[in-house]
Amino acid sequence: MKKILSIAPLAALILCGCPVTNKNAGVILATKVIQATTGSSGSSGGSTCTYSPDTLELTFGVFNPLAGGYTHGLVLENQLLDNSTLGPGRVNTNDFQVEYAIIDYGQIDGPAVVLPEQVVPGNALITSGSKGVTQLDLVPVAIAQAIGGNTMKIRIFVQVYGLLMDGTRVHTNTYEYVVQADPSFAVAMPTCTAPAVAFACEGANQDTGTGCH
Repeated sequence: MKKILSIAPLAALILCGCPVTNKNAGVILATKVIQATTGSSGSSGGSTCTYSPDTLELTFGVFNPLAGGYTHGLVLENQLLDNSTLGPGRVNTNDFQVEYAIIDYGQIDGPAVVLPEQVVPGNALITSGSKGVTQLDLVPVAIAQAIGGNTMKIRIFVQVYGLLMDGTRVHTNTYEYVVQADPSFAVAMPTCTAPAVAFACEGANQDTGTGCH
């Protein structure tokens, strides 16, 4: 009798079909945090900012919390395959539409600061079997203001949520990335030939691509 009672809760859990935490973690993968880079805009002769899944991730990010937050691209890999071939008249429903991200923080060093969980919007369509990038405010202004003039390293824990084309809700794994908050930081800007002016893709207060336009 004791053995039967000991497995009853597990059997009940299996029968009820209760959701399992992180059950979709292996379906859509977050693989790296990348900065926007600059390239030629063509006939205009200036530069534009783009995200490429092939961009390398920096070992550590850096930003000035007194001048704003920290915005970067998160590379996502949709491991689902095109399912339109499963039957006649079927359309592919395995494309992933990004909706938002939930971000938590862990302070590594520096004076103790309260860094509450944040929900930030995102938008990108990651087609089945492909990679793509969604831009996210990894450190929103509210968190930057909480850090203020302090110098510290924080660990970012980001998880992206969205929908497949059939309405199924899925999310990525939780991806970790470390950034340095440095109130003295300013990105190095290029010297441009007039009338072109220098610009920073994601803000002059953080590591990012720069160019002239």
